[in-house]
Amino acid sequence: MKKTLNNKAIPFVELFAKVISFANILLFTSILPIKEYANYSYIIAIVLWASVLMDGGINSLIYNKSLKNEKEGINELYTGRLFLSIGVTVVIVLFFYFKNPKFVIPALLFSFITYFTSTSSLVKMLSRGLGYTKVDVIAIVVEPIFRLIVLLIIYLFKDQLDLNLSMVLFWYLLSGILAFIINKKQIRIYFELNLIAIKSNQLYSLIVSSLQKSKYYLLYYLMFIGLARIDVIYLETVTSKENLGTYSLAFQLYQVAQLFFFAIITSQFLKLYNTKNTILKVIMPLTVLAILVTYLLSPYIFKYLFNQDYNDGQFVLNILILALIPSVLNYYFIAKNNYENMVKINFVLILLVFALKAMVYFIVDASSIFFYAFGVIISELVLLLSFIGYKQIKKH
Repeated sequence: MKKTLNNKAIPFVELFAKVISFANILLFTSILPIKEYANYSYIIAIVLWASVLMDGGINSLIYNKSLKNEKEGINELYTGRLFLSIGVTVVIVLFFYFKNPKFVIPALLFSFITYFTSTSSLVKMLSRGLGYTKVDVIAIVVEPIFRLIVLLIIYLFKDQLDLNLSMVLFWYLLSGILAFIINKKQIRIYFELNLIAIKSNQLYSLIVSSLQKSKYYLLYYLMFIGLARIDVIYLETVTSKENLGTYSLAFQLYQVAQLFFFAIITSQFLKLYNTKNTILKVIMPLTVLAILVTYLLSPYIFKYLFNQDYNDGQFVLNILILALIPSVLNYYFIAKNNYENMVKINFVLILLVFALKAMVYFIVDASSIFFYAFGVIISELVLLLSFIGYKQIKKH
């Protein structure tokens, strides 16, 4: 029992899911004031970075194993990942408790959301690697649809509800749990993804064993997320909540486009790997088209769909979207290196670019959201040049 649908349909399903995600962003910003949205963005930046430790690089490792049809040890990794997540969630709560206690509850809720969302993503990537396309499709759409339903209900009754960030995140969590249950049920048709029974004295060995297998996946992804989220973390300390909310909205819209192309790469990776010109002949023209469409539509999107508090987001998005081309190429190089067992190279190169970016931000100490938008482009270009430079050095 393998493919029930042609996996060429996956990018179009991802596109549909990204349209829903856009609607979710629109509703989210309509429900909460810009300062609450800024708080949400800051919490996301911290928790998603910490979530790399929750995952331990295991999602990426499992995807890479599934591409090679290596199923042995997946349930052990899945179990170790759960206990890693519990430990990191405790650390996240303690961090916010001492740094900003008012964020403890939303941070805890978003940590739970992240666990269930990333575990659904694990199901998706496992299915994608093994070719279980029906499960892949369901995993792509089910959570965004549930979130859309929840947000629509909240939006319709927002005048009757005493809304705050924690309440919205609570309903997000319920939709994530329900989506995970459905995804877990679907994958069981093809593969028994289960937590394994383990005694307390074996727990440490299981976690250590899981991390030994996935350590470089963990390290590279930690730097990868840090490179993407460091802008929001710096902005939270140097600018107003309004500016932070504006930048964060533009960045989320940029990521909608970015994640669509990442999905093309993961769903069609083996074809791209075996016909290397496809990335340049097909995917690059599509990214250029996405950039042009963004430039054409962004004035109308921000004028008619979002609150006027976010007006400057149009200009931030028009800067960020230029990073799409190098970021898509970078993601392909990362996937290629992972497949060729060169995960350590990904870690080293991304670490160097991350350290350089953090150093520049620390020295300059800028407060303009446009400065950070250009920072995204430059860091992606530097990373791309690093991958190309390493490839040339390796040839010689």
